[in-house]
Amino acid sequence: MSTLNDNFLTAYKRLTDSFVPLVGEVNGYVQSTNGKQLRPQLTMLSACCCGLPSDIDADHPLFAITAAIEILHSSTLIHDDVVDNSDTRRGKPSIRSLYGNKVAVLMGDYYLAKVMQTLNKVDNKEITAIVSEAVIKMSEGELLQQQQNGIYMEESDIYMTIIEHKTASFMSACCQIGSTLATDDAMLRNQARLYGLNIGIAFQIRDDILDYMPESVTGKPQGNDLREGKCTLPLIYALKNRNNKEKILALLKEKPLSDTNLHTVIDTVSQGGYLNQAANTLTLYIDRARKALEALPHNSYRDSLYDITDKLKPIIR
Repeated sequence: MSTLNDNFLTAYKRLTDSFVPLVGEVNGYVQSTNGKQLRPQLTMLSACCCGLPSDIDADHPLFAITAAIEILHSSTLIHDDVVDNSDTRRGKPSIRSLYGNKVAVLMGDYYLAKVMQTLNKVDNKEITAIVSEAVIKMSEGELLQQQQNGIYMEESDIYMTIIEHKTASFMSACCQIGSTLATDDAMLRNQARLYGLNIGIAFQIRDDILDYMPESVTGKPQGNDLREGKCTLPLIYALKNRNNKEKILALLKEKPLSDTNLHTVIDTVSQGGYLNQAANTLTLYIDRARKALEALPHNSYRDSLYDITDKLKPIIR
């Protein structure tokens, strides 16, 4: 994977290059705060798993596409932080907090334009359709989440729709793109897509569970989702219990939510076993992702895709 990663990084730097000093400055900061670049990894692993040679030339479309995928992800995070008024991202200052909302929105738009430019150069209608559909679904998921803000549900249908669209659709698209670049086999492409969909759902459920964990464990402020009025799976399960519902809803009515009320809700959800219940659901989707992998060629790349599912196992303390 080292050569693949090197070629991806070269393509990424080339794609984000600009004569505007401010763009270069923001690009540098974004690159320094990038996470594990999971989405490009999913794309490359899926491609090689499904038969694309790992020693392909550096000018192969795979690398321009994975670079576009990474900056598309960055654009969604930058825009999300503007929407959510977030001052931090991965424990560091967000772009909006450092440069203001105007620069953040413009950088997000710049990245999106770069994605469009890349897709135009690659000129693969299937890939363009997959990316376009993913962007539409992500936008719909975020809008649905905004619509549901402050609405506390006892059923998980709307929650699942939100996370399938805003998170899982992108990961599914990455795996579908990789397999599409590697093979014409519709079954392999579909299994790769299903793998991405299910790890995407598991990824978001795990993230929602971690919101109840102390900052010392996760590196993120505890209870952010609760403060923002988001109804995630652990809370949904807690609200199904009639003994909890009235108490929790009374606490959450407070705006802004005090630290006392926040921690009372966290304790109620944690001590009631609802984090474990959410973890069981997470495990279900991990198992579905692993099941999808069984139909893919057995090689080291499939092993790496399997290893990703191990890292999604829930943290419950």
